[in-house]
Amino acid sequence: MRTKIKPVLLAVSMAMVVSACTDSKKYETSYCALMDISGTYAGEKASVVNIIKAGIVPEMIPGDSLFFVKIDSNSYAEENLVTKMTLDYRPTKANSQKLAVAQVLDDYGRGNDRSKLTDISGALMLCSDYLKATQSGTKVMFVFSDMKEELPSGVVRNFADDEFEGIDIVAMNVIKLNKDSSNPEVYRARLKAWNERIIDSGARSWNTLIDATKIQEFIYNVK
Repeated sequence: MRTKIKPVLLAVSMAMVVSACTDSKKYETSYCALMDISGTYAGEKASVVNIIKAGIVPEMIPGDSLFFVKIDSNSYAEENLVTKMTLDYRPTKANSQKLAVAQVLDDYGRGNDRSKLTDISGALMLCSDYLKATQSGTKVMFVFSDMKEELPSGVVRNFADDEFEGIDIVAMNVIKLNKDSSNPEVYRARLKAWNERIIDSGARSWNTLIDATKIQEFIYNVK
């Protein structure tokens, strides 16, 4: 004899499932690593890949997500997403995923992908879209660039007031250009301008991290 599930009990059960999923999201972390492939920074691909593999991937636990985006002349495009990964809750599967994404990163780091101009803003906006879609409790962007933006003619990038709401953004390995060495104020003014623009667009925080070995400490502090 079949037992019929009363509609009220079914509704309660479904609500409990949805609630459990929502609660688990609060403890998940989503990362987006953005890599500049223009100018002198294009030669840093292998170094950036190693930092991501050593500093971010090992910190990921089941349920966490990683998006790897390249910064080129027109970065707000789906093809700028090089790879993405959400770790399975089964440990063996999660370990296999980490190994697979490491291989993809290594392959990209050895490639010759290069851009003439630099649409940092578009890449930030793309990452924001991906991070917000995960609904993770903690959302972090690591931007590997000299932070010198050079947009193509006709490309417009205006951030919404809540563009980066709830997201911690870190400028990593900001290489100093020739003009920066001649006049450090140029470098400092560039980072200050980004700071103001990012915070005014709702970011939870903006930081500059020079020492890549401090990534784990930073992740621990924002969680």
